[in-house]
Amino acid sequence: MANDMMCEALAAELEAQQAAQALGPAARQAKSHDLRRLRIAKRESQEKFWSRFGVTQSSGSRFETGLAIPAPVAILLRLYVNGRLSDGDLQA
Repeated sequence: MANDMMCEALAAELEAQQAAQALGPAARQAKSHDLRRLRIAKRESQEKFWSRFGVTQSSGSRFETGLAIPAPVAILLRLYVNGRLSDGDLQA
C-alpha cells in the first residue's frame, strides 16, 4: 500500500521531469533523483528496474543522475508509473 502511494506521488513528479528537461541541467538533475527513489521504493536493482524498459543498467544509472531520457523510454516510464503498463506488458 505504501509503495502504491509512493509510486503515485512519483508519477506526478516524473511527468514534471519532461517539462524540467527544457529548464536546464540543474532542474533535470533534481527530477532525475525521483527515478532513483521510485526504483528504491520498489526495492529493485538498477539492472532489474531498467531492463523492463529495454535500458541497460549503465544507461539507467545515467538517467538517475540527470542524463536526458529518450522519448520512447520516458513514455514507457510514464505509463508504467501511472499503472497503465504492468511488468507483464513490458516483458519481451
